[in-house]
Amino acid sequence: MKLLRIACFVAVSIAFLRNVSGQRFVNLDFEAANLSVYGARPAAVPATNAIPGWTAYISGIPQTTISFNDVALNDAAISIQGTTGFEPAVAGRYSIFLQATYREIVTNTAAIGQTGSIPVGDQSLIFLGNLFLAGSIGNVQVTFNGQDLSLVAISNALNYTIYGADISPYAGQTGQLLFTANNNTYAELDNIQFSSLPIPEPSELALTAIGALFLGFHRWRKKLPNPR
Repeated sequence: MKLLRIACFVAVSIAFLRNVSGQRFVNLDFEAANLSVYGARPAAVPATNAIPGWTAYISGIPQTTISFNDVALNDAAISIQGTTGFEPAVAGRYSIFLQATYREIVTNTAAIGQTGSIPVGDQSLIFLGNLFLAGSIGNVQVTFNGQDLSLVAISNALNYTIYGADISPYAGQTGQLLFTANNNTYAELDNIQFSSLPIPEPSELALTAIGALFLGFHRWRKKLPNPR
């Protein structure tokens, strides 16, 4: 009985620390968008409405507006894509689409970032990604507090890849989480999650388990009403 009390105390303490360790990241699935007052494809929408909690950057410069259900031609851009967008959302109602361009010797990057705290005890960052054109895992950079996170492709689905990164060295720390598309890369992102589990080994068992997890989550999100 004493051991049971100790185990319960430890579990409650860990949960408490995870909740009070600092400012939590928000809107990691991009479903908090408030776009119901806009048409199907407006030229631009306020970034504060489209991606609450996040800041959009073109070549490091914060943007006050981003596109909605649209893509740019030959320019770096950031857009929020719904289920009827040019690049339909890969999960739920909305996904983020980053377009980086290359002109002569200048690369115009596209990025989104948010400052928050990684929960105490968490070990991994997992998200859905879809890369286009010259895109590759090396052309999408994810950093925390300016430190590169090494991405690993965990599993593939029909319209996205599940990527993961080890964030255990930064657990409990506060900093900016930044996703950047470089070198003529188009990247669609969704369902960013922190986990207390380590990045799984790319074995058949691990791939099956995590694939089933995201498939179930994707099907649940599909049931959400579309505000448009």
